[in-house]
Amino acid sequence: MENKYRFRDSSLSFDERVKDLLSRLTIKEKAGLMSSHMAAVPRLDIGEWYVGAEVARGYVSRNPDEPTTVFPQPIGLSGTFDTELMEKAGLAAGKEARVLNKRHPSGHLMLWGPTVDLCRNPLWGRNEEGYGEDPFLTGEMSAAYTKGLANRHGEYLQTIPTLKHFCANNTENERGTASSDVDMRTLNEYYYAAFERPITCGGAYSVMVAYNELSGVPAVINPDIQKVLKDRWGLGFVVTDGGDFSQNVTFHKYSESHAETLALAIKNGTDVMTDCEDVVEAAVFEALNSGLVSEKDIDKALYNSLLARFRLGEFDEKHPFSDVCEMMIDNEEHKCLNRRAALEQMVLLRNSDILPIYDECSVAVVGMNGNCNLMDWYTGYSSYNTTIFDGIKERYGKAEYDNACDHIVIKSKLTGKYLGVADDDTVSAIYEKDDPRALFEKAEYGHDETTYRSLYNNKYITENTCKCDSESTYRWFSQEIMKPQKHGDEVLYRTYFGKALGVDEKGKLTLVRQYGLTDDKLFCEEVISDGIVRAAKLAKKADAVIVCIGNDPMIVAREMYDRKTLSLPAHDSALAQAVYSANNKCVMAVVSSYPFSICEEQEYMPAIIYTTHAGPELGNAFADVISGKYSPAGRLAQTWYKSEYELAPIECYDIIENDMTYLYYRGKPLYPFGHGLSYAKFEYSDFNVKENGDVISVSLDVANVSETDSDEVVQIYFRMENPSVKRPLRPVSYTHLTLPTT
Repeated sequence: MENKYRFRDSSLSFDERVKDLLSRLTIKEKAGLMSSHMAAVPRLDIGEWYVGAEVARGYVSRNPDEPTTVFPQPIGLSGTFDTELMEKAGLAAGKEARVLNKRHPSGHLMLWGPTVDLCRNPLWGRNEEGYGEDPFLTGEMSAAYTKGLANRHGEYLQTIPTLKHFCANNTENERGTASSDVDMRTLNEYYYAAFERPITCGGAYSVMVAYNELSGVPAVINPDIQKVLKDRWGLGFVVTDGGDFSQNVTFHKYSESHAETLALAIKNGTDVMTDCEDVVEAAVFEALNSGLVSEKDIDKALYNSLLARFRLGEFDEKHPFSDVCEMMIDNEEHKCLNRRAALEQMVLLRNSDILPIYDECSVAVVGMNGNCNLMDWYTGYSSYNTTIFDGIKERYGKAEYDNACDHIVIKSKLTGKYLGVADDDTVSAIYEKDDPRALFEKAEYGHDETTYRSLYNNKYITENTCKCDSESTYRWFSQEIMKPQKHGDEVLYRTYFGKALGVDEKGKLTLVRQYGLTDDKLFCEEVISDGIVRAAKLAKKADAVIVCIGNDPMIVAREMYDRKTLSLPAHDSALAQAVYSANNKCVMAVVSSYPFSICEEQEYMPAIIYTTHAGPELGNAFADVISGKYSPAGRLAQTWYKSEYELAPIECYDIIENDMTYLYYRGKPLYPFGHGLSYAKFEYSDFNVKENGDVISVSLDVANVSETDSDEVVQIYFRMENPSVKRPLRPVSYTHLTLPTT
């Protein structure tokens, strides 16, 4: 049957089709399309459409029954310095997004990612989401990733990548009210520079604006959205961060009404409001009725978001991406690519001729990060996982593991009995010390953040129920986190939300009155089995030992929370020292979303490997590296400092004035930007520099002169001589090479 609507005629240009659709929409229908949950228009046979799905490290599936490819964290991916890898990862993620959209056809092809916010300060809670501290590296890697995601065919796009978060966004504390104060030079040379290349040379078609203010102006109404992103760089459309449309009134207090915010936003280039659709729709009508905007203004914003939907092929029966095959998701090709990514992001920080460990031997793996694959908030579900312990056990055969956590009992001062777990998960201080129901595992993460997991039912004590009924810490509000406060020999437990745990007159665990050190909220912890002692004993009887320290991405630092220190958690530091003292054939694995100031460990630990939370291939990749099957080639995408005292306050965004990042830092770091060792040896020769006008080209020969096949990241640093103003000390250019032995 012939279609009666011109906007569905694929022989017409997208411009003609979008304008035809706009002409058919009522003002109410237009208002319903202004939020990120775009309402259906049944009379035109247009279904609802969702703007947004996370894609930081592959397409994020929130459903464990629909697994996707989970790549390493972005800060690790950037450490590969491998743009070819990044483009292939983007292509894989885009294909998987298409499969899931076919299963659930309601959008989710306008993807939120990658994050190109620069990791200028390693205390930033979302450090793992960025591509490091260098705008050139960030621009190159994100351009490659978005090019793969978009996979452009003519005017059609496989998906629409959305860069986060424009702009100067690196502070989680008070992020909804904070102002990032930046002068124009720093703004353009550093913060804007990271966004330019993925837009102009990559596949980024959209940008998400940040929560913060930029020099006093909320990011949602930054005039440069229109002037720079769209007019200068040709960006397609712009979306707000979640809830920030409302926050312009409630937090920033820049506007007196949502209608005023809407008017300022769309006139400065913001097109889609990620907020409650009813609030956005009401704001549209109020803005129209009060004369703050015209219908022409609304049409301008809608044109941009609707054009994006046309470019995704929504209104076509056939387009370059309409033939979607189920075999395009979580397949062997993607798993092999993921293995490569996990390998390439591994950074050998230190090696005193202990690695690789070729011989068959017994290996002890200790530490909380040794037998788990942890997820950050922007991680999807994988169909499989290999832990470091899994990989070691597969490679060396003889392997044992201990997470090195204390096993404790907790005695109530009020009842004189011990907390224990009943079969219905309730927790009460009514048990004897030797009752197996009274035994808990205490995991310490630093910053006084601790979890208590019952060894009877393997579940965590959680705040909202006061039961042992939570199987993981993975949720937006991790209410399994407790903050024990010592008062002499007694402990008071503060919860995630700052409340106090206690017991009632029957001994049942409950939330109690916060103030005063009363008997109902005081406890004593008694160690039954010392985790560090157990780990040291295990290490002593093994031929080699891997001590796995680092972070849990859902605890201490994450979205909404910055770190206070670069130091290792005290428990991890003590564990590393004890294990090394027991067995000096020791490798320290730092499994982390961010750098640590491991100054003491650097002095005595024979070998140190850094890896991000690298997804399901973590264990396989780690085993390949320490066994010598793969020569590590990852390089640090940000500086590792000796102390947080070397950093400017996290609220300070002026990197030039404050000598921040490797570009301006004048001290001697623990590990510099670009650092990473190899098992191979390379020779550089015939270095040549040629000038052609404003273009300087550099060439050199690189040879692998060892007996080990290896990748190499060639890094070329340069600087201006006698500049008239303060200039970067050593900006970088680079290339990633695969070099067999000669």
